[in-house]
Amino acid sequence: MVVWERDTDADWRELGATEPFWGVASLPRFRSANLKAEDVVSFYDSGVGHVADIVGRLRQQTGVAPGGRALDFGCGTGRLSEAMMAHADQVVGYDISPGMLEKARLKGGAQYTDVLPEGPFDWINSFIVFQHIPPERGTALFEQLLDRLAPGGHVSLHLTVWREPHLQLTRSRLARLRGAVARARGRIKPGQIMMYDYDLSRLLRILNTHGVEEINMVSTDHGGHHGVILLGRRNLDAAA
Repeated sequence: MVVWERDTDADWRELGATEPFWGVASLPRFRSANLKAEDVVSFYDSGVGHVADIVGRLRQQTGVAPGGRALDFGCGTGRLSEAMMAHADQVVGYDISPGMLEKARLKGGAQYTDVLPEGPFDWINSFIVFQHIPPERGTALFEQLLDRLAPGGHVSLHLTVWREPHLQLTRSRLARLRGAVARARGRIKPGQIMMYDYDLSRLLRILNTHGVEEINMVSTDHGGHHGVILLGRRNLDAAA
């Protein structure tokens, strides 16, 4: 079995510099060469609908809408961070891609940073981000986010957990190929989009041990990569 380490941060810095919108929504019209002003508008508008759905689900589940001080982990160009501004007093968007943060700051709403901010946060959100981070590192980051969640705070965190068989075969073949190329060349060009699956039982354990005990899950399917949006609220009496 090939063990292949990938610097996914380098991938996203490269994508942010060359394809900041396509890196988030991988449709041809969001390619830099094709991008029109109306495409940028529709890109950000799509975030409004997504966030409104999440807020509605959390309100129905917990009896309280998310708000207060919010964190959008892996904010990219600010598609969701800007939409979260309608529901929170303060929104901080975090990302490691300078190019994407540059686009986000042009919106002028949320605060943006490339340093993971300290808590506490009343709402922590992440969507289509962890799927691009190797699970060994991503699971540790997931726990760091929960460490920053205030008592009574909400989470809406998306992760991929399984893939359809034809993608599993493709993954195995690509791993062998990339391992051979890496050995031959010593490196692979940054800017690739990698997909990773997480152990759902580990994620639930982390949530439970951080006082998030009532959890709802929304299934997602992105081209055969299946995931869940984990929705919940930390107990008010949980230790900060």
